[in-house]
Amino acid sequence: MLTPFHLGPGLLLGVLTFKFFNIWAILLGSILMDAEPAILLIINPCYSCFHHGFFHSILGAVLGSFIIAAILWKFREILNKISLKFGISQPFSFKILFSSSLIAWLIHIFFDNSTHYDVFLFWPSRYKPFFIGPEIYWPLNYIFLILGILGLIIIYKKIKK
Repeated sequence: MLTPFHLGPGLLLGVLTFKFFNIWAILLGSILMDAEPAILLIINPCYSCFHHGFFHSILGAVLGSFIIAAILWKFREILNKISLKFGISQPFSFKILFSSSLIAWLIHIFFDNSTHYDVFLFWPSRYKPFFIGPEIYWPLNYIFLILGILGLIIIYKKIKK
């Protein structure tokens, strides 16, 4: 399902790890894979059909994170200037961009795997070791919302200094 709540854990992780990770990559890595179900629903507006696919797998996370890192690497000077305007100093090496995105991407698909029938971490295998069920979908999203609010509070305090 398309939800902005996945930004919550990414935002909190990003603001707590400015020195080690890149918040731009974390935020993009937290939500970019949800373009996949949006596109699939536009192509085939069947809400009972599978709408998660390759990019909701570990292999998709690696490829997607590589793409994010390449794009952010190209715009690193501009993004660094924006970050510094807000008093945020962070690394922009390709390795950091890739690992930041990958960690956030894996967090997203891990939680999606636990709530969605059609998310297979080990694609093309349909093995689902962490599946709990859709009943935890909204409780998880409320937790993600709280984590996002905490992240916003922390980043506001860091920027205000």
